[in-house]
Amino acid sequence: MNFFRQHGSFLASCSAGAVLCFMYWRMTNRIMKELQSLEGVIEHLQRQVAELKEKVESSSSGARRRRTRPGSGFITASSGDDDDDEYEQAYGGSDYDSLHEIEDQIIVPVREPDSPQGEEGEGGDIFKEVDQLLEGRDADKEKAFDILQRNRNKHLTDVEYYWRISKTTFQISQIVGAQGDAERKKRLIYEAKDLAQTAIDLDNTCANAHKWFAITIGSVGEYEGTQQKIQNGYIYKEHIEKAISINPDDPSNHYLLGRWCWSVYMLSWLERKAAATLFATPPSATIDETLTHFLKADKLNPGKWKENILFIAKCYIEKRAYKQAVEWLNKGQQIPTVSQDDKQSATEITALLSKYQGY
Repeated sequence: MNFFRQHGSFLASCSAGAVLCFMYWRMTNRIMKELQSLEGVIEHLQRQVAELKEKVESSSSGARRRRTRPGSGFITASSGDDDDDEYEQAYGGSDYDSLHEIEDQIIVPVREPDSPQGEEGEGGDIFKEVDQLLEGRDADKEKAFDILQRNRNKHLTDVEYYWRISKTTFQISQIVGAQGDAERKKRLIYEAKDLAQTAIDLDNTCANAHKWFAITIGSVGEYEGTQQKIQNGYIYKEHIEKAISINPDDPSNHYLLGRWCWSVYMLSWLERKAAATLFATPPSATIDETLTHFLKADKLNPGKWKENILFIAKCYIEKRAYKQAVEWLNKGQQIPTVSQDDKQSATEITALLSKYQGY
């Protein structure tokens, strides 16, 4: 992940008034997005009701009636790709509720914190396939992206869908960026951030929603000014810590917090002074604290994550523990290169080994 690599220097003339303006704008923008999202959901559901009404009226009068799933509170179609068969798949032909009962159940569902989601829900088969593809090569990630795009209208209120589409959109942005399409990369990164925000709005207790919002808001800093980058850094940390509090066993959350600590630790004196002009307590992190987060990530996912191992080695280099650094670099070199991030990590591992191999 390279979402903090290109963050520029913090400049020393950012004003507190500008920060307040930004916070007001962000709050207003978020409210407008929430309203627009809700309006879109309601319009989609109203169209579904109209379509169902036409089909109900045209069905035979002797058709049997069937109750919907207890407690579903929401009409959903199957996870298939054919929208023309939506009614048939959802209601199994002639078995359906009365139209008035259906209309009474058209609500935007609120997920209970402990209710099962994702692979046990309606999108389970799709999510399983997508999750497997996301562990593969670039072509597999592109396939996962296409699958989610085709099924968007069937998961308009599903947090499990939105954090995954945010993740795949971000990963596609990295792929096209490596191919030289800078404009599409930028557009996809901002789109991924908005999708992750939607996931949080749907369910604030979803760790993956917070994780991918942090990742994407960290990445947009590449295209924004210094003051915005500083503000985004605090937002990034807030959401990663939230993700860890919800799911402490996810190694990527600890890695991401390690990356935040690394970025703060590497700030220059001028950058720290610039941050201090905006915030009463500027960000701070030690190299030992940074290393702890990366080692925690490796403990949860031992010896498999090339980029995390690279940063463990870099921490040891900062501590002048060159022998340990080389040991970790050698471990990282043995891990297969699969993703675009792996390619970048492999290049840096090779360069560091050539520099510190003799220590």
